[in-house]
Amino acid sequence: MAVIEKEVVANDLHSLVLDKAEIRRIVAEQNAKSGFVPDPSATAQRGRARMLAQGVKPEDRIGSAGIIAARDEN
Repeated sequence: MAVIEKEVVANDLHSLVLDKAEIRRIVAEQNAKSGFVPDPSATAQRGRARMLAQGVKPEDRIGSAGIIAARDEN
């Protein structure tokens, strides 16, 4: 039975690799449709600097406020 389980796992891993190529194609297609151009040089630090320059206050926690609210709904 262990041999069968290993074979199933190997097939699942192989399908995941194949699926990634399809996912990349779909994401590229959606990016093109929406006009989004990925910036390979983007970093979290640059994003934070841009947000601060636009007046976003870290103490407002706008990014995590929705997550925290959703957790408290239960």
